[in-house]
Amino acid sequence: MQRDDALEARASALYDPTLPYHNFAHALDAVQAGELLVQRCRDDGVPIDADVVYYALLFHDAGYHQDHARLGYATKEEYAAALAAQVLAEFGVDSETIARVAAAILATHRDAVFHTNEEKAVRAADLAGLAADYPVFRASSERLKREWEFLHGIEIPWRQWIARTREVIEFFLAQDIRLTRHYLDEYGDSAFHKRAQANLQRLYEEKVGAESVG
Repeated sequence: MQRDDALEARASALYDPTLPYHNFAHALDAVQAGELLVQRCRDDGVPIDADVVYYALLFHDAGYHQDHARLGYATKEEYAAALAAQVLAEFGVDSETIARVAAAILATHRDAVFHTNEEKAVRAADLAGLAADYPVFRASSERLKREWEFLHGIEIPWRQWIARTREVIEFFLAQDIRLTRHYLDEYGDSAFHKRAQANLQRLYEEKVGAESVG
């Protein structure tokens, strides 16, 4: 996976830095997670196109701050894929690769069906923060909550926010995005699932407990 400073500078302009979560820093975090997944695939002999993963993660939330429906796109992912296609064409990327990048971006939609190793890797990298070390998970949760409150113009109690988050996490955990042997721990269980569930439970105890005391 060869990083491209000029392409990243172009991509960064498509993100709103005032958004607490869906900003370019999140895209770069996803790129970093994708690099690890690609390396693990290579270590295990799993075929994967590193460039497709890189391009897709770089643009997967591009234009998130814009009204995609008003611009004629059914989802934010469709709009991000269109932005990616436009920029990658400007950078001379071939049409076949662009099509695969677009498909990988579309695979990050909540209800998407994903098939290729690249689509699986991009979806998994986008969700990697769920199973990150707890301080990282907590910080991401706090930013997501602030962003939701900003976009909706209302505050939401932590108890209600965590209930929403639990529904989302359980939906994603019901999917099997298995690419390498790192998916399972020494007991044969999904290491990702166990860490994500432990993070959510710890967040509940910390945040809802604080609200109860307050």
